[in-house]
Amino acid sequence: MPTLTHLFRRTVLVAAFALCFLRAAAADGSDLGQSAGSILVPAGASKSEVKNAITSALVARGWTVQSSTDDRVVGYLKHRSNEATLTLVYDESKIDLFCVGWQINKNTGAHEKPEQPTGWLKYLRADIPKILGAGGRK
Repeated sequence: MPTLTHLFRRTVLVAAFALCFLRAAAADGSDLGQSAGSILVPAGASKSEVKNAITSALVARGWTVQSSTDDRVVGYLKHRSNEATLTLVYDESKIDLFCVGWQINKNTGAHEKPEQPTGWLKYLRADIPKILGAGGRK
């Protein structure tokens, strides 16, 4: 019969494997993450203007743009106790936000628990419509 120490070690190994799997899935884009809201695009905005507004807002708020295609932009943030990958899926009428976020230990950089960076996301949801309202320019 396994000892309590043996069971604990096995549990830690399984948790570490699961964490590695989640990081890999987030990195390759196969898992968009949790919904983080959506933004309605003003009528008349082109896909190009939407993409530019998303990119401008991410960069202005300190995110790194990891990739950009004709229907999505992926941003990455690592700041103090937050780390997140944000995927914004867009067209001419709507932007859907999906986030894989973590609370991290500021000293070690280790992921402590899954957590969306709510303040950072709130600012992006406010900035993007403002940029689009200015004709897609800021």
